[in-house]
Amino acid sequence: MSGRGILDADMQTVRGWITNGWRWWIDELAGLVPARLRQTTARRLTLMAYDPAQGVLEPVPAADGRAVRSGAPVAVVLPVGLTLIRTITTPQLPPRDVASLIALDADRIMPIARGDVLLGSRINPATSDTPAGRLSVEVAGLPRASAQALAQVLANAPRAPACVLVSAPEPGQPPPIDLLPALRRAGLAGAVEQSPAPFWLAAGFLFALNIGLLVWRDTALTDNLAAVVDQQQPAVNVAHGILTRMGRDDAIATATIAARQHHEPLALLARITAALPAGTWLQRFTWEGTSVRLAGFHPAKTDVPGALRKAGLAVARYGDTSNAAPTPLGEPFEITLKLGKP
Repeated sequence: MSGRGILDADMQTVRGWITNGWRWWIDELAGLVPARLRQTTARRLTLMAYDPAQGVLEPVPAADGRAVRSGAPVAVVLPVGLTLIRTITTPQLPPRDVASLIALDADRIMPIARGDVLLGSRINPATSDTPAGRLSVEVAGLPRASAQALAQVLANAPRAPACVLVSAPEPGQPPPIDLLPALRRAGLAGAVEQSPAPFWLAAGFLFALNIGLLVWRDTALTDNLAAVVDQQQPAVNVAHGILTRMGRDDAIATATIAARQHHEPLALLARITAALPAGTWLQRFTWEGTSVRLAGFHPAKTDVPGALRKAGLAVARYGDTSNAAPTPLGEPFEITLKLGKP
């Protein structure tokens, strides 16, 4: 669901999302209740057997002989043969989705048309015979005609039942299928007398507790991270200082290398000496700013400026006194070079 889809949804759709999310959360909380507590609740029920022939409810004595308090919820137990029971396998889904899947596939599961049967289901505990990735689901179908007769009896009962079970609950066994939700969806039974306020309060408390635990855990993680940062801060400051000094040293080294490359007399003199033709004798070397003046003697018919240019030196001025009288050292010359590329 994109953000635009949420913004474009109407209030009824948003309410449906919120309701489904709330039901999912309640189902998750119900799954956390230990089976021992659920069985204890079942033992506190007042069992009433339904007799479809006479249309009456008869009390059922407790299996363990314990007396049930007068205000205990009433559970109506249907007789054997009144419902059709089948066991099927479904994909691993939440209980609410399993019920929706069964309702959609009712015509295949039961030999009665979908509109003529009321369905209830129960997810059985996984066993070695259950296929991997599947659920074993027990489905009970109550014909609508029998359901209408049962609804009349329940309407005349002194107390509204808390559940309508297809069989009596047994100690140590999963709770039987409850058909009361199916009767309510069909409009054949109303709400139970027991107020849901305590359950809502418990759910609200657990929800607030859940939010509080999330906030506490997030705060604890943030505090731990802050403590780790504080512990490492001195080492980080030292590392930053070292990096700063290294940066300054690198800058000084770079500047020194550049200065030596552009203003190193010995290096320039060695370069010029290597570029001069053989037999050339350099008498004077003068460096002033970006100009270098050379004076000396070269053998006859020697191209001193060309040799310097081939070496990458820029000749700004050349003075040749070859018309002067030759000397034992050769013909005199004077050259002015400009530092940099020609």
